[in-house]
Amino acid sequence: MATCPHLRHLRRPRAFALPALLGLSLLPAAAAAQPAASGETPAADPLFAPRSAVRRGGLAAGIAGGLALGSAAGFPNDVQKIGFQRHYTETGVGVGGGGYVWIGGALADWLTFGAAFGGHGLSAADHTSLAGGFMLHTEVFPLFSLADRWRDVGVTFDAGTGVADTTADADGAEVIDGALPARIGGGVFYEGIRLWKVAMGPWLYADYTWSTSVRQPGFYLGWRTALYTGP
Repeated sequence: MATCPHLRHLRRPRAFALPALLGLSLLPAAAAAQPAASGETPAADPLFAPRSAVRRGGLAAGIAGGLALGSAAGFPNDVQKIGFQRHYTETGVGVGGGGYVWIGGALADWLTFGAAFGGHGLSAADHTSLAGGFMLHTEVFPLFSLADRWRDVGVTFDAGTGVADTTADADGAEVIDGALPARIGGGVFYEGIRLWKVAMGPWLYADYTWSTSVRQPGFYLGWRTALYTGP
């Protein structure tokens, strides 16, 4: 069968184009293989390069405590009383003390994670209020990389659950019961006073306890002491 001359001219470029495309597709693979073939190792990313601890490392444990201010408002833990004004109690501002203990690990010079337990006790007018429990504990030192004087300024965050209870001083009747309330907390501290592996300094903190039957904030001002086993 005779072939049209125009078709022969169209087939020739297509025949040459296929090897050219194959060659282009192999160029990236050849470029990627070139450093490995020459024995060169890629430079390590400084962000992920391992660093030795210079301020905090190993096991971390501590205690913080001081003056506490707060209040409580709510109902007994009874579905027939929650939400009814005649069963509602509000203590007003109370004064007392409180604090936390925690244990965990210093994952980096600027990060500590662990578990904490604590709370506060308040005396307000003719009521006594307690709130506390178990919380996951995180400490961050966001200014660690700036300078020596800022390396010991920390921020703490806590979240967990616990108890909240308020009783009347007159007869000991339970007027507020939070059952198993949620608890969050946060604060700032400075641990620039150091003795061997112990770091200490002032501590300012606040927490909040709540459920369907209680609202109880607490504010703390005191002293914090921490122990790091490393470096």
